[in-house]
This record gives sequence, C-alpha cells and structure tokens, in this order.
Amino acid sequence: MRLVCPAAFKGTLSPLEAARLLMEPGDRLLPLSDGGDGFLDCLQAGLGGVWREAEAANPFGSRRPVPWLLLPDGTACVESAKVIGIAGLDKRDPMAATSRGLAELIEAVLATKPTRLWVGLGGTATVDGGAGWPELKLPPTTAFCDVTTDLADAARVFGPQKGAAKADIPVLTERLMGLCLPRGPRTGAAGGLGARFAALGAHLVDGAEEMLGVLRFDQALEGCEAVVTGEGRLDASTLEGKLPWRVALRAHAFGLPVLGRFGSYGPGWEAAAEAFDELHFGDPRHEDRAVPMI
Repeated sequence: MRLVCPAAFKGTLSPLEAARLLMEPGDRLLPLSDGGDGFLDCLQAGLGGVWREAEAANPFGSRRPVPWLLLPDGTACVESAKVIGIAGLDKRDPMAATSRGLAELIEAVLATKPTRLWVGLGGTATVDGGAGWPELKLPPTTAFCDVTTDLADAARVFGPQKGAAKADIPVLTERLMGLCLPRGPRTGAAGGLGARFAALGAHLVDGAEEMLGVLRFDQALEGCEAVVTGEGRLDASTLEGKLPWRVALRAHAFGLPVLGRFGSYGPGWEAAAEAFDELHFGDPRHEDRAVPMI
C-alpha cells in the first residue's frame, strides 16, 4: 500500500483530483494543501465537516456564491483562492484586483459565530494587502500561509505571476508599504494578506507543516510501503518549504521511499530532485515521462 498525497497541479487539478488519478488499487489517499488551492477540499476529505456558501465578489467585482467549510468542532474554514483566486479569471491585473471579496466572505462566516477560524492564504490574484477592508473582529484565527515571504517582497516575488508589468512592481510595493502593516515571515502571503491578518490578531503559520499535523500525516504513513507526492512544477522553490519536499522529508524519516510526480520542471529542479527516490513528469491525466535518478 502507498500513501498518495499530492498538492494541487495549479490551474489543472485539485489535490483530490490529482490523488485520485495517481492512486492504484489498495492505495491510501491524503490530498494536501499548504493554504493555497485545494485547502478546503483537503480539510473536508481528512476531517469531514459541512459545506456552506456565502455570496462574495471576485477580484474584479463579479459576485457569486463561494463555498466555505464548517468542521465538526465548530471551526470555520475559508480559502482565499476560492474567492479571490487566479483560477477561472479571464484577465490578470493586480493593479486593479481587490481582495475585498475575501473580507465580505469572512464577515458572512463570522455572522454564524464560529468557535475559531482557519484561513488558507495562497493562490490569489491580488497584491493589495487587504486595502479597504472593514475592521473585522476575529475569533481565534490561524492563517495557513503558502510562502514565508515578507510583505516588502510580495510584489517583487509574486507580482509577475499575477500579471504585474515590471513598471507595476514599485507601485504595488509602495502601496503595500503605505498600509503600515506588520512585517516579518509570511506577511507577504496572498499578496500581503498575511500582514493584514497579522494586524487583525491572527496567528500566521507555515501552511504545509500545519496541514501535515492537522491531517495526521505521520499516522497515515502506518502500514504504507511507499509515498507518492507532487504538484504542478518542480524547481528551486520546491526546496523553500513546498509540500512535496516536506512530505519527502517526513517519509524518509520513517524509512519510506518517495515517488515525486510533477507536471513540469524549471530552473533548479536537479537540486530539488535529490529529495525524491523516483521522479515522473507530465500531466497525471496522460502518459508521463520517467526520469532516472542517479
């Protein structure tokens, strides 16, 4: 039996969809998210809970129902990528995109009086640091952050993938710095929303590490002979704490071999490859290409 525990193949497959495609008969599934795409689906698959909906705006003002999850213990869970995410948008423009829809969703969730709040921060189309948000009075809140980036570096590091032109980066950075939000590790998550949540009293955590604990990854390894993990891309950033790398470290600590399955690879992939015993590249829906490990 293998433990199949991929993260999202961003823009292609959710963690759960990827896990189902990669599984073989007899495998155990544990789809994972670091706070970005698939955060709610992974929690629901691992912990159960009830799906709820609330209306909120996307980054450009289009309103629609957005799902959130109520866990059995009364914890409300919200995923930023489901309300202000990049996926499904017909344009990318962080100069105009706003995160106010996430604040709207959280206000609706808070009206149900949850015992605590978990927020997945990652995969957003915005770089606005929560500008224009109302004052939210949060219950005990944990923000699962998908990166460790500081607020001051958020626009430079992540602006281009959200559609920012080179000339936009200093403007976006100045906007973020003008909000007088906290600085430090993870404050740059979700285009500066890590800093916004820190200002509201939330606890910012390493999303990958926290998720492994919440979903009882170590216990899920019991009885398994190998681990299968991966995501959309293997590159130098994999070694900066991304979920497949964390999974490989944990699995190796238990003496288990790790198969890495990635959609593609980029600069620095050779160093990241050393964390895996075997690698395959390609869309899990089609034929893959094995890469021999030396």
